[in-house]
Amino acid sequence: MSLRLRLVATLGITLLLLWGLTAAWSMRDLSSQVDRSLDQRLAQSARMVAGLLDRVPASVWNGEEGGASTIPALEGVACRVSSLRGQVVAGTHPEMNDVLAVDAEGYSYRDHNGQRWRVYTLVDDDKRITVADRLRERESLLAQVRRAAFYPFLLASIGSLIALWWGVTRGLSPLSRLQRRLMSRDHDDLSALPIRGLPGEIRPLIDGFNTLLARTRRMLELEQRFTDDAAHELRTPLTAIRTHLQIARRVEGDSHREAMQQAEAGVERLTKTLDQLLLLARMESEEITRGSADPTLLGEALEAAMVETGSHDRCHWNESVNHIQIGLSGALLVIALRNLLENAIRHGSYDTSVEIEAQQMNGMAMIDIANQGEIIPSDQLVHLTERFHRGAHPQGSGLGLSIVKTLVESAGGSITLVSNEHTPFLVRLCLPTRTSSNDLYRHSIR
Repeated sequence: MSLRLRLVATLGITLLLLWGLTAAWSMRDLSSQVDRSLDQRLAQSARMVAGLLDRVPASVWNGEEGGASTIPALEGVACRVSSLRGQVVAGTHPEMNDVLAVDAEGYSYRDHNGQRWRVYTLVDDDKRITVADRLRERESLLAQVRRAAFYPFLLASIGSLIALWWGVTRGLSPLSRLQRRLMSRDHDDLSALPIRGLPGEIRPLIDGFNTLLARTRRMLELEQRFTDDAAHELRTPLTAIRTHLQIARRVEGDSHREAMQQAEAGVERLTKTLDQLLLLARMESEEITRGSADPTLLGEALEAAMVETGSHDRCHWNESVNHIQIGLSGALLVIALRNLLENAIRHGSYDTSVEIEAQQMNGMAMIDIANQGEIIPSDQLVHLTERFHRGAHPQGSGLGLSIVKTLVESAGGSITLVSNEHTPFLVRLCLPTRTSSNDLYRHSIR
């Protein structure tokens, strides 16, 4: 059932019940008032007859004059005048003495020939006046009054249902417009829906829907970007591997072994590039940066990164780095440090060490990783964190610093690159910590 029909049915049934109860109460009250009015009319008729009989000679009531007078009768109305001794002086229906012979004063019901009568008796001095109404005429009059009163209720109920349908339709028109707008959109249109002109009750729904559209659009963009990056970066390694394999088929001896070694090296580079692309895609989609609430000791993460890169002998740092806790999960911190160490070892001089310094201040940890290598011009330095920017070293994947930047920024930190005469190349990470102390720790590596 549609929302419109559900609202109309619920509200319509409620309105009909209210109108029905109101009509039933009104009809009951109207019936009581009509009965009271007819009883009052019956009593007034008796008093009017009593007033007319005041001019009748007293000899009539004393029985000095014989015979009873006949009063002209009306349909459904009967009357009898008698003395207190029971002598009938006048009447409309002599055959209805069983109905009109009532001694007690007041109202009563009597039956005659299967018909019910409403009787009123008035005692005035020495005479008794009895008048009666046939209930069939009363019921006919009451039915006419009820019909006259019921028609307005019926028209009001029908009008209320029509007004209800119109009001619900008009009230749901924003939803209808929204439905038409959605039906007319292209299947690839993921732009946000406008909320202007929408009622406040459905704005949270549209806000949530727009958030879902934004996430979907973001995921599709990342998927397309990953596909484009993979197609761009994997084409050259695959071509090189195929070329080396073709050469290996045609030659023998040392040339064959050299071609196979080159192919294996290409496979390793291809595998590493794929791993880097997948890692970057995961971080950009915020799948691994959420919920990283457990702090990590910098020393433990640094030790794990050196083991993975095999750079333990070339790195120098102070053991007091274990005092610093980084507000990032251990796996992510190891990834960032591993990429920085690989970059420092690859692009630094072989006979120089990698120096690591760390300090903590104002809830942030600053980690410096420096190597002795060539000075990088400032116009190239600003591009090193971009995807696939390899600079003067084409053997790399061009994703290491880009991964570090994405990871650090997602954790609420920053990355800074420095290259000058005093410091050939330095990467500074600024990451949030999980310690309350603002003391300064500085750890120099000699």
